[in-house]
Amino acid sequence: MARPSSDPLKAFVSIRASLEAERAKLSARLAEIEAALGTFAAAVPAKAAGKAAKPVIARASRKRAQNELSLKEAVIKALEKKPLTKAEILEGVEKVGYKFTAKNPTNSLNTLLYGKKPKFKTEDGKFSLA
Repeated sequence: MARPSSDPLKAFVSIRASLEAERAKLSARLAEIEAALGTFAAAVPAKAAGKAAKPVIARASRKRAQNELSLKEAVIKALEKKPLTKAEILEGVEKVGYKFTAKNPTNSLNTLLYGKKPKFKTEDGKFSLA
């Protein structure tokens, strides 16, 4: 750090400049470390003085499948002939060409079938159009 002069204002400016230069070097080094670890430091300054910003962990994103039909449209198409169980609906949806990117496609199907405003009736474990 720079040595303070007799003028308090000049001393403050000098010390502040030294601290900002040191912070820039440390930030660059921290960014290198975060990149090596696979995480990214938050770009926003900490909310309160003395608190370090929390690092943001990068997540792998899935590419969304380019389907001609929405999941809802595919389910409706699968249910046109007769009521089906969830497993049969899932099979029927895949037969009409719908591609899932989710690890567990049943979760996506459940969200649609049991949503807030269900568009499907269920009776004896089989779903049909409402």
